[in-house]
Amino acid sequence: MILSMLEVGYLSLSSPVAVVLPGHGLKSGFDGLFLLESFDLDRASVEDVEEALRDQRGCLGNCGDAGKDKATPLGFSIRSSEDGPIMDAARMAGRNLYLLEIDFSNEDDPERIKEVVSRVKRYGTTLSIKVRPEILQEGMVAELGRARLDLIHLDLTGMNGVGPKVVRKTADSMGPKIMAMGDVANFEDAKALLAMGADMISLQSPEPGFARKLSDQVGKYDDQSGWYNCPKHICSGGDLRGLAFCCPPVKHCPILGALKKAGFTPESFVQKKLALAKGTPLEKGDGTCFGSLVWCCKITKPCYLRDAALRRYGISAKEYMLLKKNLAEKLLLP
Repeated sequence: MILSMLEVGYLSLSSPVAVVLPGHGLKSGFDGLFLLESFDLDRASVEDVEEALRDQRGCLGNCGDAGKDKATPLGFSIRSSEDGPIMDAARMAGRNLYLLEIDFSNEDDPERIKEVVSRVKRYGTTLSIKVRPEILQEGMVAELGRARLDLIHLDLTGMNGVGPKVVRKTADSMGPKIMAMGDVANFEDAKALLAMGADMISLQSPEPGFARKLSDQVGKYDDQSGWYNCPKHICSGGDLRGLAFCCPPVKHCPILGALKKAGFTPESFVQKKLALAKGTPLEKGDGTCFGSLVWCCKITKPCYLRDAALRRYGISAKEYMLLKKNLAEKLLLP
């Protein structure tokens, strides 16, 4: 199964699954992103990194299905105590259309992270930063988004089930896209992170075949549902994208806290949601609780009133979810 295209900077991804590998790379391909780690630019040169990437790209062009019809998305992760080599790597990455990731896992200076991100993005390079969640100070995720960072790669390994909550907190800051590295052993583990706002899942040196299997499972889910990282409802602990499924705020419930976090008053939320529904199939909905599908819940929650309206207007379950996805994206725009 091939997902709807996921755009990350200048990269077009057919899968939200990334495989993170040592610098020698992998000998078989799949539809997602390959990220080679970790090049220490205090010890290696950018030329060494470029040669390793060239070798890996050559392999991907000659093995399996990857590379037959399109260039396989490829990236690399670096560390450096000096900024100069990072900028050299940024220029090289942009020239070759690679994803550049800077590994800040051991960085304890948020100001340096923000400064380096700002400088790298001047080259137009598609950029990811790998961080531990504790480094993300209040307001930092939103600030990185304004600096045009493309991905925050959250290292959630060993967090004993807390990972999805960390992803939700990061997603609710409305910054860059999120790639989550957690303890993912199956599709349900991945889905728990995606449903809280992760855009991508990264796998550290997975067992042979697991990345392809997970990518296929996520692709099948997307093909069936129309939204591979569909959020939970706000009242079930979902991230702010779940506002697309909320009723009008007419009673005391968790939506009030979500609206405050998203910068809405109840009145402005109602106005914006109705305005976004106008002229779309979501504007319809005679017979539903509030007279419009814009207020209806996700398709997996049983509702005979919503389902009757969808049948009446000839809207499939997948089309409905695609409409809700589009609504969520526009709803959270400034």
